[in-house]
Amino acid sequence: MDKPNILVVDDEIGPRESLRVILKPYYNVYAVEKAADAIEMLNLIPVDLVTLDLKMPGLSGTKVLEKIKQHDPDIEAIIITGYGSMDTAVEGLRLGAFDYISKPFDVNHILALVRRALQRRQARVELKNVKSEFLANISHELRTPLSVVIGFVSILLDQLIGQLTDQQQKALERVYKNSGELLELIDNVLTLTSLNAGDLVLNEQSVDAAALVHDCIQRYEKQLQEKGIELSVVSPPGGAPLVGDPAKLGRIVQNLLHNAIKFTPAGKKITVKIANALQQRAVEIEISDTGAGMPELHIDRMFQPFQQMDSSMRRQFSGLGLGLAVARRLTDFVGGSLRIQSRQDIGTHVLLSIPSQPASAAGESATRVH
Repeated sequence: MDKPNILVVDDEIGPRESLRVILKPYYNVYAVEKAADAIEMLNLIPVDLVTLDLKMPGLSGTKVLEKIKQHDPDIEAIIITGYGSMDTAVEGLRLGAFDYISKPFDVNHILALVRRALQRRQARVELKNVKSEFLANISHELRTPLSVVIGFVSILLDQLIGQLTDQQQKALERVYKNSGELLELIDNVLTLTSLNAGDLVLNEQSVDAAALVHDCIQRYEKQLQEKGIELSVVSPPGGAPLVGDPAKLGRIVQNLLHNAIKFTPAGKKITVKIANALQQRAVEIEISDTGAGMPELHIDRMFQPFQQMDSSMRRQFSGLGLGLAVARRLTDFVGGSLRIQSRQDIGTHVLLSIPSQPASAAGESATRVH
């Protein structure tokens, strides 16, 4: 089993080297004296635990701890305080540190703290893995029978095995619509768990992005008609060719369209523009709606899984809050970019940029980040 990685951050050489000597027999220890170096180390090695002096020149230890938790909330932190300073210790605990210890520290005490902190991290990671496996397994089990239900309802709606009354037609249309919504949720859960596990692979081939977008729009024709939403599409006369994974790109576009349709009120407009960005060697897909929108400060939060603008049980819009999270993760996976501008009660503008050349290298890099 690999040794855990511990990052020691302290601008004083004495405590820094002491911690290195104490911890080195049991762990992989990396020591830095500057806050900026600590942030850089997070991108170079998978850090399990940080010992951190909050009283440092330049970028404060508090800001460093915030950035550490933003990078990976499961990284444990132990605060090293000087001269019995309780205010820094309390601030560190408020930001999610495991515990604190005062200088000069006792060897056995620091070893015990580190061991307990790493045990808590391991327990949290294992719990997440169990949750992820559970979601993946139950999603697989639900997907097959649900697909059968959708298939049979489609046959009935097409009246291939008998005529339907108007009442039967409406009832089956509701079943079909809600089954489709549920299948979309399940597919997003499966995609997210595969991304987190690093199991997703790219299947690249020639794709016409314009045709792909039109196919995705056809999936939502019924919802557009029901809500009376006018959707206009502008695409290049010769199409928008690229080399990519059509299934992954389709999932991204579907999630973005689904969000636009869901949050756009009846009778409003959605505009989709597809363009060949030749200088960027990319295809750009813009989706602009005149829907509910959101405050700018909430946009980043919406890219996190299971986040909703309104998380109450009586919220107006249903869903698990996975659409944007999966779209962003898949976009990163295929080497593209996804930018969102939004204003509450005015609408949302989404710009999706996908490389027109193979993104295998970007995809392989993405599989290692989860």
